[in-house]
Amino acid sequence: MTAPAAYRPRSSMRTLVRSAGVVSAIRGLDFGLSFLVSVLLANRFGASGQLDAFFLARRTTVGFADTIRKLIGQVVLPPVMAAVDRGQPLSIYLLPRRIGWFLLVFALVLAAAMLAPDRLVGLFAPGFRGAQATLTARMMTIMLPLLPIAVVASFLAAILQARRRYLLSEGTNLVQRAMLLLVLALLVPPLGIVAGAWTMLASGVVGFLILLAGAWSIVRPPAAVPSVATPPAKPMPTAGGGIVAALVINAYFQATTLLDFAFASTAADGAVASLEYGSRLVSLVPGLVMSSLATVLAPELIHAVQQSDRRAAAAGIQRFQRISVFAQLPVSVGMMLGAPLMVGALFGHGAFGAQAIATAAACTTGYAAAQIFLAPSSAITSAIYADPHASPLADLIRIALAGLIMRVAALALAAPLWGAGGIAWAAAIATAGTFVVAQAVAVRRFHHFATGPQIVDLARSALSAAVAALAGTALLWLVPAPHALWGQLLLLALLGVVVLLAYAAAAIALHVPEVAQVREIVGKLLAKRRRRA
Repeated sequence: MTAPAAYRPRSSMRTLVRSAGVVSAIRGLDFGLSFLVSVLLANRFGASGQLDAFFLARRTTVGFADTIRKLIGQVVLPPVMAAVDRGQPLSIYLLPRRIGWFLLVFALVLAAAMLAPDRLVGLFAPGFRGAQATLTARMMTIMLPLLPIAVVASFLAAILQARRRYLLSEGTNLVQRAMLLLVLALLVPPLGIVAGAWTMLASGVVGFLILLAGAWSIVRPPAAVPSVATPPAKPMPTAGGGIVAALVINAYFQATTLLDFAFASTAADGAVASLEYGSRLVSLVPGLVMSSLATVLAPELIHAVQQSDRRAAAAGIQRFQRISVFAQLPVSVGMMLGAPLMVGALFGHGAFGAQAIATAAACTTGYAAAQIFLAPSSAITSAIYADPHASPLADLIRIALAGLIMRVAALALAAPLWGAGGIAWAAAIATAGTFVVAQAVAVRRFHHFATGPQIVDLARSALSAAVAALAGTALLWLVPAPHALWGQLLLLALLGVVVLLAYAAAAIALHVPEVAQVREIVGKLLAKRRRRA
């Protein structure tokens, strides 16, 4: 009996690493500007109820815009990848026609939201009252037009992503951050917090126009070519789970975030701001690694799942999980250890006091732990959605319901006892539980998961992370905490180096498979440079 063919990646590891490096560099600049914005906000307004209102309004508008981008990318990317594999020229006019129904429903929901923003405040911020609720509703109304802009931009970005063209879609975010940074630095004060909402809307429009101009080749109507041999273009066939399944999983991820902030709105003033700063800090490094890997590896994952060989599909999913966990562990460990130093260095100025620093650091630590489990569970949900061999809806509903139940239970227990810090750690515990459920669903669905070897490989990575955590803890115990800004930054840099070196040494000693792949890539790069020399 002939053994099934081994999984053959669509792209080499070297190509994936290079693409991930490009995306990480662009997003690193974006996150850097984003943190300058956060530093200015903390300096101007502190952990106050006014800043809570701004962050809640941004979460329920810009947060939904991010969810829309992920949703549309998830729906559009599988058929786009099928067209790429066929060598078909890409255009937005070849997208599945059922997208039109989504756009119609979305337009109706957006119109209703703009007519009753106070209802949104009552739903997403039940703890806000009086002037704070009114301010939140006003800023929500200003930023809601960002949602239709995100819809159209997401179509363009998904097609560009399939062609591995990341610079344009990722670079437009830099323009938006720079505009907001200039307004906060130069015009606040005298302008107030509402000016930030207007600036976000204006920068969103400018960024979209730049993206539209750069991607015009896939937007303009195809030219009519008088040729009998050329058949008319047909919409790309759908592949994967469809809009309903994508709505389920993306609504779940958005609901988890909104639940965190809804519980925070019932806590003391500044809880929402501390939670926002914690999640922002995590997005700087752990979130940057995961989102960059997800952007680059998504076409690879879809290619693996859509194969007829189910054993090869399972191997592709597990490869994605191992790479994401191996890359995520050291940055999450470093972030958890260095959270107090990082929060103090970035935000510990002006109106941001010692209690706010401690709370934001606790939130950062909890969310950094959650990122470890979010990466492999997101790989599973994406793979289930893209699987063309069976409907994904029932499995995704099971994962989403189990995740929401665990999230609500953990938040209800932790929020009243430990405030914003407890909310972040409750999110980490619920995310870990959701990963276990998703893994069980994937094993049952794909049948050929090599569970034993996968557990051994992940355990080796986890043990390497434990060694790195011990090394980082020893450094912080030996070196007294500095008070000067330059000292905090220097100790943070030293902590990062120690954690990475200890993690790499332990991974080499434990023969983690990803280390061999990294060494192979480095060897090829060095050999290429020697040949050029």
